[in-house]
Amino acid sequence: MSSTQIQEERYLDIINQFAVGLLNQSTIKETLWSVIDNVVSKLDFYDCAIYLLDENKENLIQVASQAYKNKERRDTSATLIKMGTGIVGKTAVEKKARITNDTSLSEDYITDDQWRFSEITIPIIHENALIGIIDSEHPEKNFFQPIHLNILTTIASMVAIKVIQARHLENLEAREKSFNLIYSSTNDLIFLMEVEPDNIFRCVSVNRAYLELTCKKKNEVIGKTVDEIWEPERAEIILKHYQQAISTKKPVTYQIEFGTKEKPIIVETKITPVFDYRGRCTNLSGISRDITAAKQARDELKYEREKYQTLFSKANDAIFILKDDVIIECNDITTQVFGRERKDLIGRKPHELSPEFQPDGQRSDRDVPIGNFEWLHTKGDGSLFTVDVALTELSFGNGQYVQAIMRDITERIEAEEILRASEKRYRTLFEHSLDGIYKSTPEGKFVEVSPALVTMLGYNSEEELLAINIKDDLYFSHKDRYKHRNQYRLKKKDGSEIWVEDHGFYQYDENGNKIFHQGILRDVTAKNQKQKEMHNLLNVTSDQNKRLQNFANIVSHNIRSHSANLTSLVSFMEITTDEEEREKMFQMLKNSTSQLEETIMNLNEIITVNQNFNKPIEQRNLLEEVEKTLQVLNLEILESGVTIKTNIPPDLTIHIIPAYLDSILLNLIGNAVKYRKPDDKAMIKITAKALKRGEVRVRISDNGLGIDMTAHADKVFGMYKTFHDNEDARGFGLYITKNQIEAMKGRIEVDSELGKGTTFTIYFNEKH
Repeated sequence: MSSTQIQEERYLDIINQFAVGLLNQSTIKETLWSVIDNVVSKLDFYDCAIYLLDENKENLIQVASQAYKNKERRDTSATLIKMGTGIVGKTAVEKKARITNDTSLSEDYITDDQWRFSEITIPIIHENALIGIIDSEHPEKNFFQPIHLNILTTIASMVAIKVIQARHLENLEAREKSFNLIYSSTNDLIFLMEVEPDNIFRCVSVNRAYLELTCKKKNEVIGKTVDEIWEPERAEIILKHYQQAISTKKPVTYQIEFGTKEKPIIVETKITPVFDYRGRCTNLSGISRDITAAKQARDELKYEREKYQTLFSKANDAIFILKDDVIIECNDITTQVFGRERKDLIGRKPHELSPEFQPDGQRSDRDVPIGNFEWLHTKGDGSLFTVDVALTELSFGNGQYVQAIMRDITERIEAEEILRASEKRYRTLFEHSLDGIYKSTPEGKFVEVSPALVTMLGYNSEEELLAINIKDDLYFSHKDRYKHRNQYRLKKKDGSEIWVEDHGFYQYDENGNKIFHQGILRDVTAKNQKQKEMHNLLNVTSDQNKRLQNFANIVSHNIRSHSANLTSLVSFMEITTDEEEREKMFQMLKNSTSQLEETIMNLNEIITVNQNFNKPIEQRNLLEEVEKTLQVLNLEILESGVTIKTNIPPDLTIHIIPAYLDSILLNLIGNAVKYRKPDDKAMIKITAKALKRGEVRVRISDNGLGIDMTAHADKVFGMYKTFHDNEDARGFGLYITKNQIEAMKGRIEVDSELGKGTTFTIYFNEKH
């Protein structure tokens, strides 16, 4: 047998011993100490240390070390080596094993307790990610040989898998402990059943947790049999286990389901039979616990283990093993990735599975350095696909190999190109849109704003708008956001108001939590103002049309009545020959023409009111206006003996047409004087108050004759409507008063009772 064969057999034997040593290790420390012990003992090394990369990937932490053969282990977790520092740090950065035969010639060597002339450093790598470093030094020069490099490289690969496995197992065990803690701390259900003849089991005691979980009251359980407590199907299952416990004289554990189909609760119960001195079962004690969460946790834990086992046992990436740039081995997934049979891959060079030129313009048959890069390959059907390649050098015996791990990233590249094109289109729209585009957080901060939005809200720059708090700086009130569906008002930088139309949507994370709100704001201030103006115009037009129609009806009715009367009188005068009769007709004709003249004057008053709809509004002191009216009516008030009481704030002003207010006050106060009760002491109260909505309310109340509202409620403000037998009543004043109040954007209400008096309430609108 040649020395090479002997060396390879020894290599395989050592690898096998290492594999066996690692087989039964479960934790990271056990794994690393197993490697340390075997390296020092079986390879006759002077020392050995293992470093693991920290979470920040900045430092290597020495987690296990054994110096000098047969000496005790050392935990040296305080020893740190920064990435890129010394031979160990450089190896970690390069992720390439190295042997230093003479450290005195190396600028990278850093001594600790004493100088050693030889050093070997092997990176521990998994899926091209650095996990740690195996490092050994020796006082002799040229101590470490290629076989040491091969052995430690293979060991490093096994250690990488074991470390990853151990880390996953530690995570799984931590979760399992958490589940067990939940399981053990759950409130137990405790109950006691009394065994009666004929296998009748009656409940004698339960605890609070039992009642809470089963949603039963105490009187529904205590003193009741199993059949009385539970429905037949569940009672049958429970009785079966009770009888089993008695017959076997051993505790019986069973599971039963409570709750609903949508939210089931799984309860595990342990029944223990209690026997008396004669061997007769007298009681069954039960302890139950809700194991729903624990069962779900165990199922999830089992799933996680199976998933990780699948991950470790079978890679999803294509893998080539190359010798002298020729493919000598591949895994099963490679045939699927390349769309070729195994025989079409083995024995070929990678560039033969590629187009002549790569996307960068270089030839595919050029030398490629060890490391990571992207490469264009050809499938069996001639289609092209791109892979992410990780090349790693391997040494077996005296041979040098290259491992190529390839992941098909064609879809990712296509998606990235589509995304870039989409992003370009979005950016063009974002930068040039006339509407404001934004993206904000649930906490009320902008993370992205378009130039149009900056201008719309009156800010000087994007940075200035990004710095504000949306809820505090943009809303006049937080409730504004929800008043009008997708339209609401915002506060510009200068404090002025702007109305916007918001078309947006929420973005959610995988747990359903809101992470962003994205949308488009359109300035609809001018649009809303135009709509408001149009609405007001329509209201005014509609109101004027109603008045015009009402006026036309009055003219048509009243003039036609007078015209018909005059025509009849003239006809009678033409045919009568009796002078006395003609004189009588003539007097009637004079009366009719007089009434026609009065009607025309009344209609002229209505026209005057309607023509003054747009008459200028003036601000007047209400108390002063009332006092002027009372001065005008002073003689009538004195003669009638009416008492006038006023309660009007001296500084209360209203916006009105002065002539209309004079007419309104004269009419309403004059009517109160005119329609007093002759036998009672008359009293008139005039009060006024400013309301929150910007209106002024004026009330004129009397204790006079009153109006029968049951009979005349819809006629009070009608033309020619009278409610008493006064000879001078025309039934025209309240009609004119109502028209004058409405001409000033106000309204009038009446509350009256026959024989008890009348109250007129007027609302003057202050919003002009």
